[in-house]
Amino acid sequence: MKKTPLLLGVALAALTLASCEKELDKVHSSPQSSAAALALARPALLTTGAWRQTGLTISATDEATNQVTTSDLFPYTKPSMLVTSATYKADGTYSLLRGVRSNGEASTPIDGTWRLTATADSLIETQADYTRRFAVTELTDKTLRLTYSEPNANGKATVSTSVFSH
Repeated sequence: MKKTPLLLGVALAALTLASCEKELDKVHSSPQSSAAALALARPALLTTGAWRQTGLTISATDEATNQVTTSDLFPYTKPSMLVTSATYKADGTYSLLRGVRSNGEASTPIDGTWRLTATADSLIETQADYTRRFAVTELTDKTLRLTYSEPNANGKATVSTSVFSH
């Protein structure tokens, strides 16, 4: 008689643990659903506030040696060419503000529309009649890394990478 409540308690504990394990299996069963959730979260990461440019590199292929050379241009770029504030809004609009011009004048904001592709691997920006597609190589709550490829005269691509931070 004394063992009956003990056996019932052990059986109840075993059933409880078994039911929790099934719930965990259901939550982690689909890698596609995790990727889809990440793609849905990425626009929210982009619209968390103003981004400022903290890096700029250019990679190009040398015609003579056929080697790719990467140069860090950020320290040598005029402030008027760097983005001091990029704000992406949830309504699909954005505003860029570059640094002060060499004559001391403030730069004019550049406004347009933006969207991420369904897989959130590309950012498409449109200003008036001009559209540019950037590859999103990193997007976290602290860092945005965009790359843009453009063919050069020898048919090889020149790749520019811009890094932004909060």
